[in-house]
Amino acid sequence: MDELYNLFNELSQSQRKLVLGTPTLLTAFCAEASEKIGVDVEVLKLHLNKLDAFTKGEADRVIRLEKSVKVIKDKGMRLIEVQGERDKWYADMVAAPLIKALAIRDMMEDGNTYEESILNIESEGNYHYMEKAQRRMERPNDLIPLIRKPTLLSWDDGTGQKNREKKAILYHEILSHLKDTTGGISKTELLRNIGKDNSSWRVVCNVVLEYMISRGILIMSERKYYYATKYNNREHGYHRKIYELIVDSPQSKTSILKEMGYNNTKGRQKLSNALEQLSIEGMIIRQGGSWIIP
Repeated sequence: MDELYNLFNELSQSQRKLVLGTPTLLTAFCAEASEKIGVDVEVLKLHLNKLDAFTKGEADRVIRLEKSVKVIKDKGMRLIEVQGERDKWYADMVAAPLIKALAIRDMMEDGNTYEESILNIESEGNYHYMEKAQRRMERPNDLIPLIRKPTLLSWDDGTGQKNREKKAILYHEILSHLKDTTGGISKTELLRNIGKDNSSWRVVCNVVLEYMISRGILIMSERKYYYATKYNNREHGYHRKIYELIVDSPQSKTSILKEMGYNNTKGRQKLSNALEQLSIEGMIIRQGGSWIIP
């Protein structure tokens, strides 16, 4: 503790007496000394108290303080021994997930969906996102706004703030509900299920549903709404069966209906829509009363 005693002896005799006799001044002096010599504040305080006791001839107090110093030293050594494990905990459970989360957020800011970002974040072409996030970890103050839960963005369409917020809330609740819904759902069922089946929310709902359909997020079929991804996945199987029938041999609409087992008003409309879609995509053409492969 020579460095501590040297710093202490730089004080005047009256200052030394004041430091030793005033707990707050003792703590302040040891805190300043700790920054200079890199030793725990509590250890420094014990050494100065031991020096004070030794000077005053208080042998029992010297022995007691010596034991206290040893206990703190032992505790400090144990902390040093587990520091490697603490570092590993931080690297694996704090830094690594946060770096990946920040990198994925940056990919989303650049126009990728959440699912695309999750799948592609660790590919060679996107590693610069991880490197950028790693650098952010070196600036903890920059992380605070990034790790807060995203706030709800209002629907900026020139109307009042309350109306914009209602549209934004409805958008997220509709999207969440339809993602978890297997089939289609009417507007009334939708509003009832999310607890907003009243005149106020119905007016807002019309605008939100129209927007979501125009963006291809939802699909409306026979007055029911579907989450587009689920609807398209389901319809692709139906289209594929129709196409496979026509590949085998030219088919009339009636023969396809018999094979598909949907020979009713609803089935005929669904088939007409599917045939039109396949025709637009150039996969089939009409020849007389039959559909054939071009």
